[in-house]
Amino acid sequence: MRGKRRLRSAAPVLVLCAAVAAGSWLLMPEADRGLEEPTGASRVPVKQASATVQHVVDGDTVYLMLDGKRTKVRLLNVDAPEIAHPDQRGECFGQEAADFLAKKLPEGSKVELDFDSERLDQYGRTLAALSRKGEFINETLVASGHATAMKVEPNMKFYKQLRAAQTQAERSKKGMFDPANGCT
Repeated sequence: MRGKRRLRSAAPVLVLCAAVAAGSWLLMPEADRGLEEPTGASRVPVKQASATVQHVVDGDTVYLMLDGKRTKVRLLNVDAPEIAHPDQRGECFGQEAADFLAKKLPEGSKVELDFDSERLDQYGRTLAALSRKGEFINETLVASGHATAMKVEPNMKFYKQLRAAQTQAERSKKGMFDPANGCT
């Protein structure tokens, strides 16, 4: 009789321990749970939507025809220098970044979009990774030194990959990281 009583009183403790263990596992970073993707090879975004390029605004913003609507798209996890505006001077390498993106995304070209946790930024722009003909455009911009990797949580899907591309561009002194252009 005494053994059954101990077993009954231990049951809630065992359930509590199991719940704590499960909760701890869920709160653990994905890499520690074995769920994070392996590093090394570049990852091309998964196609979630297709669109047609209408106009490149600057080095990290484009207008696309998406689902029949003209849509302003901000490249995910990418920050390019600003171009000049009538009331504001441009940043070093801003026009070069815009020109580079315009060459990569000519008007009328088809692109694939991949999204992260939040699909809109604070200005109402669609946030997306873009690919064209199998080329990950966000990564190409960063790897060539025309932009830098930008961390904006919770949208972290491509950040590590883009940060690695930026490190390589810095080491190779590409684009804005080349001391000869006067940006550094």
